[in-house]
Amino acid sequence: MRYRAGSWQVRLVGAVAVHGVNGTWEALDVGSRKARTLLALLGASHGRLVTVETVVDELWGDEPPRQPEANVATLVSRLRAKFGPDVIAGGRQGYRLGNAVGVDLHDAADLVAQAEAALGSGQPRAGLLAAEQALELIGGGPVLADHPSSEWADRARARQAELLRRGRHTGAECALREGLSARAQTLAEAAITADLLDERAYGMLMRAHVAVGEPARALLAYERLRATLAAELGTLPVAATRDLHVSILRADVISA
Repeated sequence: MRYRAGSWQVRLVGAVAVHGVNGTWEALDVGSRKARTLLALLGASHGRLVTVETVVDELWGDEPPRQPEANVATLVSRLRAKFGPDVIAGGRQGYRLGNAVGVDLHDAADLVAQAEAALGSGQPRAGLLAAEQALELIGGGPVLADHPSSEWADRARARQAELLRRGRHTGAECALREGLSARAQTLAEAAITADLLDERAYGMLMRAHVAVGEPARALLAYERLRATLAAELGTLPVAATRDLHVSILRADVISA
């Protein structure tokens, strides 16, 4: 997959890395752990200015160096020397990634929004393509896998989970409308694996099973959902899912 020519992309999925364009995207060595943490912090901030005080706290915690602001400035200077002066913007008030620098998480958010818009405007083929690009971009592992739990890192992980859910939902619906039922099954199952209470995904999975001539599997999926909801929440599936279940049952009886 290719992105903006002539720019960088910070990858937050997995271990933090910077990818640069050279015909195809290649991972480039960032350097020290503190350099990776700084890029991750700026990347997760989605263009907002991160104060120097916040950077110092994240890099050194309760044991800052004697001249923390100077140390941050030196770290920024090294990254600019490596990736170009525009990779990080800002100064004494704080820092952010430069305008030419993409972030996988935020690029995926744009793709998911494109997929949802395409589905809403009756363009399921384009929607499926955008959804699958988003899932390819951020579905390869956890965000910030080499960073401990912190408020900003946990927000990024929650954002990834939300985008994966929306991307799978939109992709599955687009696939159903395009007659790509097997692909819809795969996407719906992935959503259910991530969240066993994802009723919307169960509904799409049931529809996909019916579309490929497997109503018995659709009925089993419903029973799995019903049992899970009863055990975890003490509730029944919503009316729309129950209606889908009844329609499958009736069609199965008529065909028999």
